[in-house]
Amino acid sequence: MSQKRKVLYKNPQQIEAIREAWKYLTELLWLLYDYVKPGQSLIDLEMYAESYIKKHKLLGAFKWYNWFPANLCLSVNDCLVHGIPDWYILKSGDLLKVDCGITYKKWIADAAFSIVVGWSFANPEAEALIEATRLGLDHGLQYVQPGKKIFEFSSAVESFINQKWYSVVENLTWHGVWIEVHEPPYIYNFPHPETKKYMFEDTMVVALEPITAFSSYTYREQKPKVKPNGRNLYTQGWDNWAQREYTVLITATWHEVLAGLQK
Repeated sequence: MSQKRKVLYKNPQQIEAIREAWKYLTELLWLLYDYVKPGQSLIDLEMYAESYIKKHKLLGAFKWYNWFPANLCLSVNDCLVHGIPDWYILKSGDLLKVDCGITYKKWIADAAFSIVVGWSFANPEAEALIEATRLGLDHGLQYVQPGKKIFEFSSAVESFINQKWYSVVENLTWHGVWIEVHEPPYIYNFPHPETKKYMFEDTMVVALEPITAFSSYTYREQKPKVKPNGRNLYTQGWDNWAQREYTVLITATWHEVLAGLQK
């Protein structure tokens, strides 16, 4: 785990300012959640987010970050993360992952959700994976408090997911977030031994995002018959995956979920 840069701690005035970014992001995610329907293209969703961001005089935190060309990461079925919105038409039963970051003034919020297009009855297996991922993150939150090792949180999430007979994708990390999209601490998607050295501390702000799959533990960068774009990553076994992400503030005694869909 690379910790070359130090964790940036926040004072009360900064935390209050950051809350505005989190409010906007949560509202946008709920709007997108209700907007997803069969027959829409991924570009439709991107344009919807772009309209919201401009209306509220925000910035898309992802757009042109490391040359990523969109406001949303939209990943469908076996596309793992970093999906670039294109003209793919959503079908009933698709498992869609929506990941968004916004900047309010200079403050960044980052959160994600997964949804079965056409609602849960269209793909019960995918809906079960989504629910297990959500419950796994919520279960792990009991370890997100000052003095708890990051290892304990990752271990609790992975254990919960494995008990549901799913897997976590191990070679991706979670991260701190504040004035940059990715900041320390960097948190593996599984209980990496190095994370025993690092603890959650008061005023940390972290993006916690379990990434799960039916069976895959890693990813590949190309898919047969799909031209690689340098961004989209796919599960090793071409199985579906899910994601749930909150932006979380560590407080003096506990934590507070400030962005993300808690449902």
